[in-house]
Amino acid sequence: MATYTAEKGAILQPGNQINRLSSFNTEGVYAWPGLEFYELIGYLKVDSTTGVTSGDLIVPSPDRRASDRVRDDRTSLVVQASSDRPAYVYQTSIALGQDIPSAGEPSYPASPITADLVGTNTEIVTLKPASGANPVPTPATVLNGIKAATSQLTAFASSAISQGDSGVSTSKVPFIDAVTGTIAAGDFVDSMMYEVTSDTTFKVFNVTALTATTPNGSGISISSADVSAGKAAYIIGRVNYVRPAAASTFADIQGFIDFASQVGGNDE
Repeated sequence: MATYTAEKGAILQPGNQINRLSSFNTEGVYAWPGLEFYELIGYLKVDSTTGVTSGDLIVPSPDRRASDRVRDDRTSLVVQASSDRPAYVYQTSIALGQDIPSAGEPSYPASPITADLVGTNTEIVTLKPASGANPVPTPATVLNGIKAATSQLTAFASSAISQGDSGVSTSKVPFIDAVTGTIAAGDFVDSMMYEVTSDTTFKVFNVTALTATTPNGSGISISSADVSAGKAAYIIGRVNYVRPAAASTFADIQGFIDFASQVGGNDE
């Protein structure tokens, strides 16, 4: 198997968007003229009793049959950006997958297949941008919009995170969501977007606090009983972002310019 093509998904016009945007192809949509909107979804599989403190999200290939799969799964979730065309992350989400139906499908021998996560009480499992192997920390005084690019799940007294649990970034939409009196600079920035100017990987981290500069948690895993039953925990991450569209080119107008189509002709 091999990667069939680079991340060169089409930018759809709104009327052509009849299916979920392809995370694998990094497919976008002109939901607002001049802007391209993207949604990337991936998963991290946890299937061991050994604690995991960080992991890349797999973006699954559209090719379902392994025997003729021409496109491998993508092994990381990357927001594409450049200095000329930055990406502005306005929302992320994280969830722990649960079988559908929740009790599994009785006719399917391997069902249910999903498991709860085992963690340490009060520790956090977060989806956020990575700097190498480490999470980009959320500063104590937040002025860079990273709240829009951070979502989290927290292990509570049972030291577990249950299937179906989910969390969405504090900044759920790229607008100020509350106006009371004077708007502080931090409130304004953190209600908007997180800018990246180069390709940026988003990963799952186990941390003791969002201010952590390393994946310093005790590790997440599944129970030995779930391992024996062949189950796994699936952490589902989603990143939504917007980019300015590339400049228009001659191809956008070439077919509408009057010119003679042949020698001696005038197209009248």
